[in-house]
Amino acid sequence: MRSRPIRSVAVVGAGMGGLTASLYLAQRGHEVFLLERAKYPGGTAGFYTKRGMVYPTGATLTFGLEPGGLFASILQEVGVHLPLSPVNHVMDVRLPDRNVPVVASRAEWLEALKTSFPERASQVVRFWRAVEKTAQAAYLFAKARAALPVQAREDFLHILATMAANRSLLGFGVQRLRATVADALREFHLDDYGPFRLFIDAQLFDAVQTTSEWAAWLPSCLALDIYRYGVWLPQGGVPALAAAMADRARTLGVHVLFSNTVTDATYSHASKQWCLRTNRGHELCVDAVVNATGTRVTAQTDEPVSGDTSASQVSGAQWGAVRVDALMSGQGVQEAWFHRDDARVPFAIQIADDAFVDAPYERPCGPLYITFHPGEAAEGDSGAPTGDHAIRITVSAHTRPHDWLNLPKAMYHERKQRYLQDMFERIDRRLPHFSEHMVAYSMGTPLTYARYLNKAWVGGVPLTVANAISRPRGPKTPWPRWYLAGDTVFPGPGMLSAALSGFFAARSIDPRIGQRAYKVDESANSLVRR
Repeated sequence: MRSRPIRSVAVVGAGMGGLTASLYLAQRGHEVFLLERAKYPGGTAGFYTKRGMVYPTGATLTFGLEPGGLFASILQEVGVHLPLSPVNHVMDVRLPDRNVPVVASRAEWLEALKTSFPERASQVVRFWRAVEKTAQAAYLFAKARAALPVQAREDFLHILATMAANRSLLGFGVQRLRATVADALREFHLDDYGPFRLFIDAQLFDAVQTTSEWAAWLPSCLALDIYRYGVWLPQGGVPALAAAMADRARTLGVHVLFSNTVTDATYSHASKQWCLRTNRGHELCVDAVVNATGTRVTAQTDEPVSGDTSASQVSGAQWGAVRVDALMSGQGVQEAWFHRDDARVPFAIQIADDAFVDAPYERPCGPLYITFHPGEAAEGDSGAPTGDHAIRITVSAHTRPHDWLNLPKAMYHERKQRYLQDMFERIDRRLPHFSEHMVAYSMGTPLTYARYLNKAWVGGVPLTVANAISRPRGPKTPWPRWYLAGDTVFPGPGMLSAALSGFFAARSIDPRIGQRAYKVDESANSLVRR
């Protein structure tokens, strides 16, 4: 007996995963309802408003937008275009005894490694050559659009084709398939080289949500080396990219419903459909659902993705964030960042120290990440901040979400003050007098994210060997026609990964997606055969 064809789909969550899934499905003629709890698209790559101020929720830069890049090909296939600016000097990583400039140019980066780690320069370069080669293999695998775990014949064929075309590169990655980054550091006799390991751990903590001891080698190499494929700042910032994708979705006929929280989700075996209800009174009966929220769609005990054994249940190891959104005087920015037109000035500063996973709840975990928001305040004619003009910055760090939940009000505010003091003290040790130039600030915690994004955690599931290699979560679930997308399923954290997961979810619903037999006719907004 043939199964009922999927004509209508509800996509819950308008982050990168949900937006991408919606666009691909709409292009194939499916009726798509995109439901988003917030007022704006983007999820953890978007923004929220608080007391009249706009705050980016997370991502600030994009990857994979180089010519032929993975994200570039996805956006091209769904008909989204946005002006981009390349970023070469991505960040400075401030270690206790040195500064490491992270740049996009591969030649400049190898020189920066030699200069920053002169004590063992040759070993560091050999290690990074291995990172580069493995990253190239991982990127080729990602560009082949092969999903893990293998849940369909198409996934298996994609993997075979990629291995056949790139045997030497994939072989280099496979030989350390179940290794951690710490295993490779030991192999290259760098495990006892404190400054370099601290640098690697700081980079990994932000990129794959864990440290070298647990981070899987294969995806971590791509996370470490992705800067060398190109780093891009969309015009208007990352939220503008999410807005452009939402606008394109509307053009393709997607019913985009913001400020709609799903309150009920039930499956009818008689009609073979899911019925979803929202807080705004909408009732939708659809053939399939894509949960792109990274969490349960509702709080019901019988909700289809609830329970500890759920394929979408978020690991307890997932991190939350604390953040300080501040206005800083122009003089302070000049002293800390120098001249914005100077090529040596980074887009961001990462402050690394020993406050990693074993840090107590009284302080943030991992490195601090300071981002300057260009174009959001008045500037002088030269383009550099001048005088007392206030410049926007964001300081963020990891924390355990559960340490903030259900706290009495007094304890909550006391903990916020302890975190704030710790963050400012750590910044001032690397950038003296930095906090003295703060004009005003507002602090957010996991409860802030829970209020505006409906989840207290950010960044996806840590890419350990178990999560990324042994037991990755794919788009399919045990429930009929209920699929997953977002940064908690394969291929993992980050905008690029979330967008690819949306493609995988859409392809699971409609196997035609991803085949090159069709293209989008932009003038008619229709599908035509090549």
